[in-house]
Amino acid sequence: MEQIKCIIVGGPQHGLVLRRPWDRRRPAQLRVTAADGESCVAALRRHDQGMGTRYLLLHPRATGEQILTMLAA
Repeated sequence: MEQIKCIIVGGPQHGLVLRRPWDRRRPAQLRVTAADGESCVAALRRHDQGMGTRYLLLHPRATGEQILTMLAA
């Protein structure tokens, strides 16, 4: 099991960074329930040198601007 870094895009917790344990052998989809009860699912995985792997979790009401901002960060 490894520790992964997740960033929520959109919704009431936009920009929140979470660290979660994750077992890649488990066949379940990576998702987190936001404070408003909506399900945020993994939309993108980024590998950055020195930063490790980061996942962007997309809220159903995320705007295009919020998504583009997080992709640029």
